[in-house]
Amino acid sequence: MKALVYEGPGRIDLDEIDDPEPGSGEVLVSVDAAGVCGTDRHIVAGELGVAPGTVPGHEIAGTILAVGEAVDRWSPGDRVASFGQVACGACSPCRAGRPNRCRRPEILGMARQGGFAERVALPTSCLIALPDSITDAIGAIASDAIATPFHALTAIGRLRPGETVVIIGAGGLGLHAVQLARLSGAARVVAVDPSAEARDLALGVGADAVLDPTAEVEPDRALRRVARGASLVVECVGRKETVELGLAALAPGGRIVVVGVGADRPELPPLAMFTGSELSVRGSFGSTPAEIETVLALIAGGRLDVSLSVQREVPLSEAPPIFTEPFGPARTVLVPDAKDPR
Repeated sequence: MKALVYEGPGRIDLDEIDDPEPGSGEVLVSVDAAGVCGTDRHIVAGELGVAPGTVPGHEIAGTILAVGEAVDRWSPGDRVASFGQVACGACSPCRAGRPNRCRRPEILGMARQGGFAERVALPTSCLIALPDSITDAIGAIASDAIATPFHALTAIGRLRPGETVVIIGAGGLGLHAVQLARLSGAARVVAVDPSAEARDLALGVGADAVLDPTAEVEPDRALRRVARGASLVVECVGRKETVELGLAALAPGGRIVVVGVGADRPELPPLAMFTGSELSVRGSFGSTPAEIETVLALIAGGRLDVSLSVQREVPLSEAPPIFTEPFGPARTVLVPDAKDPR
């Protein structure tokens, strides 16, 4: 089959590789759409230590072609989305229903072959039924670009109705965070991004105000002025300066949820202010299969507008050059060369 294969830093090529075979408890999925996440770009740049020969791609939607032994719930022809990692099922987080915190995960597209291919073998623990009303492209990105901010806002951030929420980084995660914050009852939502396109999109999906931090001499003061005291900040960038900017925006009792992944080491405010104001910092990683199901239900029920979520669909054979191109705030989705449009 055809697949995009990571060949080393800066190189991803379309190759012919062996078809995967579903093992016991697994199914073979024809990939109908695969979202391109920022993580995939870091993989291709050689920044995450992924082994050459790996097929990236963890945002997957497709149709089951065949089932392996010990599979009884799923059948050929079923449309599915995929949870982005294979959890061990035995560690304490897995037993507690938090497979996103698995101690021994195999992340699709990193430790296990991913979805930038014509077909992929997936264990049934990764499968989520995809409603007929949801397109392949949206089904693919729902598992990460939409479910990740949903998890950050609700499970980790504990957003309460009437709160002020600041979203830092209005890209693939942040734009959905704006919508989900509004849907979850936020009274005021502020989006922060240096991109004019991202800020305009944020206003279009429900932000009350936006801020370009690069246009301010003192962005922390500017954000405090615009936000008017944030109860909750969701940081979707993963940089020292953006985490510290979010901390500076918090009202007493506020909390910041860090979704962005990076190697930076942000500093806390002076401890007298940090403890005296009872500020909280929490990390958030991915989501759970149950949360992906909830997000899909919100989309299928018309509660969540995803009309601006996908920037473009690119055939698999034309995909290698896109990893060196600038990405817009909405998702790029890879599709089969002979895709039947839904």
